[in-house]
Amino acid sequence: MIDGPVLDPAVLDTLRKLTPPGEPDVLAEVLKLFLEEVPPRITRLRNAWASRDIEEVHRAAHSLKGSAGNIGARRLFAVCSQLDETKRSGDLNAIGALVDVLGVEFDKVEGEIRRVMGAASQERD
Repeated sequence: MIDGPVLDPAVLDTLRKLTPPGEPDVLAEVLKLFLEEVPPRITRLRNAWASRDIEEVHRAAHSLKGSAGNIGARRLFAVCSQLDETKRSGDLNAIGALVDVLGVEFDKVEGEIRRVMGAASQERD
């Protein structure tokens, strides 16, 4: 597993710098969108695994991997990459454990996003 912060500060800084003066905070918008879109994708992946639909597990993991990468959630990205690879490697036994780890990592990311968004909100006040 990857060490380091839950969210890559360099990625957050890059997203923060995308905000033109006087415009809505790009970082806050991206993080809010992540929190809205990712939980249903995780549910889709879990349901796919429960029904042993490996193609759907692969699609959902690939989608989640992109979302995690966009916000610098490196550990979540790594778990999604491993899930994405299971189709190619044929190691279906690993999927169940990875789905569990995915949930744990998402919880960490969600907590960190809420912390970052709270701090950004306080800076604007």
